[in-house]
Amino acid sequence: MITAIKGEKRRRISLLLLVWSATLFPFTCQFFVEWVRLQNLKSAILYLPSHLPALLLGTLFVGGLSLFFTLLAARPWVGAAVTGGTLFLGAYVNFYKITYRGDPVLPKDIVITGDAAKVATELSIPPTFQMGCFFVFLSMAILLLFPIRLASIRGLRLPLRLLCAGGAALFCVCYLTLVLWNKGLQQKIGVDTSAFQPSESYENGSFATSFLMYTGAVSPQKPDGYSEETVEEAAGRIPQQDQSTQERPDVIVVMLESYYRLDNVKGATYDTDLTENYDRYAEEGISGYYYSDKYSGGTEGMEFGALTGFSTSLLPTGSISYVEYVEGEFPCYPRFLSENGYKTIALHPYDPTIYNRDEAYAAMGFDAFYSEKDFDNPEQHGTYIDDLATAKKLIELYEEATADGSNVFLHTVTMQNHIPNDPDEYPEDYAVKVSLDGVDDYFVKSLSSVATGLRDADRMIGYLCDYFSKSDREVVILFFGDHQTAIGDRKGEELLDQLNSFEQLSEEQQMVDTHRVPYLMWSNYRQMDGEQINGMPPYQLLAAMTDAYDLLRPGWFSFLAESRRTMTGVNLGQAIDPDGKLSGSISDAPEDWQALWRDQALLQYDAMFGEGYAHEQMYGS
Repeated sequence: MITAIKGEKRRRISLLLLVWSATLFPFTCQFFVEWVRLQNLKSAILYLPSHLPALLLGTLFVGGLSLFFTLLAARPWVGAAVTGGTLFLGAYVNFYKITYRGDPVLPKDIVITGDAAKVATELSIPPTFQMGCFFVFLSMAILLLFPIRLASIRGLRLPLRLLCAGGAALFCVCYLTLVLWNKGLQQKIGVDTSAFQPSESYENGSFATSFLMYTGAVSPQKPDGYSEETVEEAAGRIPQQDQSTQERPDVIVVMLESYYRLDNVKGATYDTDLTENYDRYAEEGISGYYYSDKYSGGTEGMEFGALTGFSTSLLPTGSISYVEYVEGEFPCYPRFLSENGYKTIALHPYDPTIYNRDEAYAAMGFDAFYSEKDFDNPEQHGTYIDDLATAKKLIELYEEATADGSNVFLHTVTMQNHIPNDPDEYPEDYAVKVSLDGVDDYFVKSLSSVATGLRDADRMIGYLCDYFSKSDREVVILFFGDHQTAIGDRKGEELLDQLNSFEQLSEEQQMVDTHRVPYLMWSNYRQMDGEQINGMPPYQLLAAMTDAYDLLRPGWFSFLAESRRTMTGVNLGQAIDPDGKLSGSISDAPEDWQALWRDQALLQYDAMFGEGYAHEQMYGS
């Protein structure tokens, strides 16, 4: 009798723990996720009641998922380990992505998990105290649930258990599609899956709930009214051009890793001029700044935009185009030039598989792609192959390609100034000396590392322009940085977080100031007298240069260049006026701006995903 009572008590305890693992456990895990993000216990506790509906929405799905794995394995600890472990990993990656990139983890980041893992090995990503607490809680929960076997609970034999597991799986699918993907519900809790900057949505909706809601917005959507008739009508507004009169010099594009002006770091002084060569050649060309898609990462987005003229604002949030969309014979500027007799070459002094470049470049019409493995004992200052070595390799490839008189398009992505920018990355006798009062020495040294990379990038600009200024071949070059970069990392804070001059700015101004990136267009045969154009999005860079120098270009680039007379473009979730200033949502913009954007959306979708109704007008030669 006593044995029977004890057995019944064990079953009751097991049932209670099973219910706990599918309800309070996933809710508590979400609390830990937010604590890891906020890094402050009081803030995390206050976050719970103010975001309770969003947290409960996520709990229902995570609880159902935990129950599915529990029933399938007949072990509650398995369900807790899978769901809790996934949330722990999400919290870890989300914290460091926000630290280095300024935006949270999105479902689309999964497609570059391998790339992220390669880069992460070079970064400083130690667990925080909050992560340690989360890990301890997760471990104790698993140990608590470990002895329980569902087969010992009356009524939960194999057939019924599998049937219940199927029911839990069906619940998760229906709940995800009918509830979490419901636009009305998303709007109520403040999640906008079409927002270019997802940080606010994740703040409003909590990590798990927002991530799940964003999984419903990963596929490109047809623009309203997409049809052969509407596309052809939009294509009718592509400017007519006589390509036989357009000039055919060699075209070189150099995207400089983390190249920008340190304007946000007020009060810092350097022992050298970081933009000496840029400023010198800007007097002979066209220069200014554009708005980069991302901060401290996302290089591929700016590269894709420049080479294709396609706006990432018209793609699902967080898209990695090289991995997801670029395949077959992808329409873009390199392919257009290749079809018009140019040799097309790509150079990147790093792993050729990052962002799937080895396959994407082939789809974009590049004849050859050279990576780090094609360098022979290159100079290396800092962590990566340095910019001067890359410049020398560029010239070597250029001379080989033009030996038979062919026209060349040569695209290069540098690597030297990539994060982590460790404080002691460069020897003292090589590094730029920096002075900045009021901040920790760690951040001053990190700033020195970034400044050294910027100085060397500027030297690359001077080296290339000096070389081509003596060439008897006509050459046009576009230099542009990909984005600004986080300087240092200490418990989720970077240098800008330490500067009152930056912290006192509004969030809107901080966004603007951290997304301004310089570019330079220069030619060895035509003076442009220091003209400046500011505020372009990435997809306008090559379009603007080919228009300014009257280069051989597709109709699509002429359309983009012409559109700047009405509206410079759209980026960072805002329309950009003809003077280069962010002017609020495109939905609130003047009707002629909105009409232009509708045309652009139709034509871009048609070229990337549609039937190609406008291919001849966009790319015909």
